[in-house]
Amino acid sequence: MIKLLASLIPHLLMSLPKDIIKTGIDRLLDVIEDAVEKSETEIDDATILPICKMIRDSLGIPDNDE
Repeated sequence: MIKLLASLIPHLLMSLPKDIIKTGIDRLLDVIEDAVEKSETEIDDATILPICKMIRDSLGIPDNDE
């Protein structure tokens, strides 16, 4: 069952409109960025936030929360 789902998910994602995918990725990145910013450690600020920015830049998903 897991193998079936694993093979179906990429096909389902490819059938979604790009604006829906970008909205989903934006919301996911917002949750990650908020969690990192609320944490007290600075290591994740220096590692995770730049990765999120790189994903946003490469996919053309602006961070409208700023």
